[in-house]
Amino acid sequence: MHPLAHSVLIGGAVMTVIAASFALGRGPVHQLREKPFNETLHEDLATLAMMSDQIETMNKPRMVQTESVKPIEPDPLMAVLSTDPAPQPIRRKAESDICTRHNMRKVYYGSTWRCRK
Repeated sequence: MHPLAHSVLIGGAVMTVIAASFALGRGPVHQLREKPFNETLHEDLATLAMMSDQIETMNKPRMVQTESVKPIEPDPLMAVLSTDPAPQPIRRKAESDICTRHNMRKVYYGSTWRCRK
C-alpha cells in the first residue's frame, strides 16, 4: 500500500474516533452542570469582579525610591586628546550621471538607456 494512502486511512480513523467521542459527550464540548445556571452565573461574576480588582491593583502606580546620581566629570586627559576635530572625509566631485564618470555617453533606446563609447 502506498504510504500516502496509509496515512490518509489512519488520519480518517483518528478523526472518526474524535468525532464519536464528542458526539457521545465525552469531549470538552458536552459537560454536565452540577449546579443551576443562576448559581454558576453568580460565581462567574464574583470571580470576574475579583480578577478585575486584582488587575486594577496591579495597574496602580507605585512609589519607587530613586537615588540621585552625580554626573561623572570628564577625564582631563581625554578632554585634551579630543580637542582636535575629526578630519572631514574627502568627497569626490559628483558626476551628472554614471556614463560620464566612466568616460562614456548615454544613449537612449526608447524608455531605456545604455552607456556607449
